[in-house]
Amino acid sequence: MNKTIELLANKGQGTIRLDVNYQPGIALLTIDNPKRHNALSGKMMVEFHHAVSELERSSTNDLVALLVMGGGQSSFCAGLDLSFAREHVKSADMSMAMNELMQHTIERLYRLPLITMAVVTGGAIGGGSELVTAFDFVCMSQTAFIHFVQTRMGVSSPWSGARRLVALVGRKKALLWMAGGYRLTAQECIQGGLADLIVEKDGECLNASLLYLKPFLIDDRTGQRVSPNAVRGMKQLILRQMKDDDGDYEKKIFASTVFSKL
Repeated sequence: MNKTIELLANKGQGTIRLDVNYQPGIALLTIDNPKRHNALSGKMMVEFHHAVSELERSSTNDLVALLVMGGGQSSFCAGLDLSFAREHVKSADMSMAMNELMQHTIERLYRLPLITMAVVTGGAIGGGSELVTAFDFVCMSQTAFIHFVQTRMGVSSPWSGARRLVALVGRKKALLWMAGGYRLTAQECIQGGLADLIVEKDGECLNASLLYLKPFLIDDRTGQRVSPNAVRGMKQLILRQMKDDDGDYEKKIFASTVFSKL
């Protein structure tokens, strides 16, 4: 893992910005590469890894929730930055190492003892669609969409999204959407159980998400701050109901598909 981080650290454009003091009890992470629809370069993957490490360390203070959004609101995340990949990912071994880093990072994001919410405007495509499955809650603007393009790119699920999607929407929907390469509207995501909130305009999504998180922070009866430890403890109890991920099996399946597109 350390070798992969060293190899990717300065490769590509874009950045991950983390503000752990965005609002009292709430951190904001921005996937900022708008010229590439907020796709992730090697540099950004490493920064994402470090941001999750910082969130793990911050989860012992007053922090309760995390919002994640795309820079410029044009897209949430378009998965892997293909221009970066064409220039720097030259072998199956490198692809596997890169995807292992992202699988590990997103799994740690999923396991954070924080209430997490994705603020989805524009598209969540490929790896971005898998990232969406790692959040407790998802807010989408009316024009946002989630597109599972993995099989159209000739690969299986690289970032653990398939297994998380089964837990969210059930086996049949997960298989249909991911293997079938579905492009889901915000309304379809709500109806299918993948999203929790729709707002009319992109610019309303962040404020609507903040309002959605309010019950985790403030008791509406007393107006007092809810115990951060109690909320984090509840999140940990909920997580414990989930089965452990079989990451080795996922990597084996991905290895059999990467670079095999006809």
